[in-house]
Amino acid sequence: MLLEQHPVKTADNRALDSGITFLAVCLMVVSLGALARMPLDAALLHIVLVTAFAFLLFYGMVEMHRWGRPGRMIWMFGASAVWVADMTVSAVAVYWVFILFFVALRAFDSWLGYAWMAVCLAVSVAMQIPAGLTLGGVMGPALSAVVVIAINTAFSTITRVSRERQQLIDELLSTRDRLAETERAAGVAQERERLAHEIHDTVAQNLSSIQMLLHAAERDVRALDVDPALVEQPLRKMEAARRAASNNLAETRAMIAALAPAPLSEASLRDALTRVAGEFGAAGGVEIGVEVDGDPVPLPMRVEAGLLRIAQGAVSNVVAHADATVARITLTYAPGEVRLDVVDNGRGFDVGAQALKPSGLGHLGLDAMRSRAAELGGRLEIESAPGGPTALSVAIPVRINQTMDEEATR
Repeated sequence: MLLEQHPVKTADNRALDSGITFLAVCLMVVSLGALARMPLDAALLHIVLVTAFAFLLFYGMVEMHRWGRPGRMIWMFGASAVWVADMTVSAVAVYWVFILFFVALRAFDSWLGYAWMAVCLAVSVAMQIPAGLTLGGVMGPALSAVVVIAINTAFSTITRVSRERQQLIDELLSTRDRLAETERAAGVAQERERLAHEIHDTVAQNLSSIQMLLHAAERDVRALDVDPALVEQPLRKMEAARRAASNNLAETRAMIAALAPAPLSEASLRDALTRVAGEFGAAGGVEIGVEVDGDPVPLPMRVEAGLLRIAQGAVSNVVAHADATVARITLTYAPGEVRLDVVDNGRGFDVGAQALKPSGLGHLGLDAMRSRAAELGGRLEIESAPGGPTALSVAIPVRINQTMDEEATR
């Protein structure tokens, strides 16, 4: 049976509790050994008092952590009273003061514990006066008090050091995890940048070369002195191949921009959108304009990056699928939110039917834009119909994202 720790303490003193319990059991056995030299009536009273003290001691040691200070004081008064009563019956009971010293410091982790020790020490000495006080009778309890204080102080110091060491270990583990996460993020960013460069230097460059070669071949064919009817079919196929290369180039550039949204690190969000509109418009032959409504406000970097990538995906779809001639990107700063709208005059599509297709068959880009908007706490909406224009809109709550960024910074 182990002594429960004071509710204010959080360290584990089970070794000390086990020692106190073992000491109490030994003293109870020694006290019962004194029955051999006692009269019957005194022996019976001694048994009752030893039993009462043992019950109060062990019950209180287990349950005192549930009591408040008044409850622990009542319990200590009861145990001390039984101890004093048994000292009038058996002189051996004076050694119980050793137990009471430990329990007082465990029950009252303050000046009250030391005051209770002083009272118990005085009582143990005073009870020996009628039989004749000796130096050993004084030094025994006094040295016991000093030993108990020293042991309690040592265990308290060990407990405090162990707690501080555990806190340090926890901080080191937390720092290691943060460092690993930072290194992982840096590695991911570096790999994304490498992939963007590889795609730009290989696929994008080759598609550009294909476009130029097709333009040159088309000019050479038109320059031939042959019947136009004979070259009409080859020219039509060249134009189809050139358009396919142009569309693929636009999508490749969108992939590059999604992997490394560098414009944000060099200019404002408006400038980045303007640059994206110019690049996609030139590649796809679409006139793409950019407008900004409202007073621009500073946005968290992740919000700007998310809006830029959504705009890139939307414009890429316009260039690749809409057969549009004009498109417009509108960035609106409203109280508490920022909204991005992309509108084109293309052939449109059935939004409901598109959503029913399996993932990857025509709407993977839309799903990616929806997921990106959801990550920022916003929602993406699309309005379109076959044969009509298409409007894509996403609204992002700025205040929520600013709060999240501040908490992450702290």
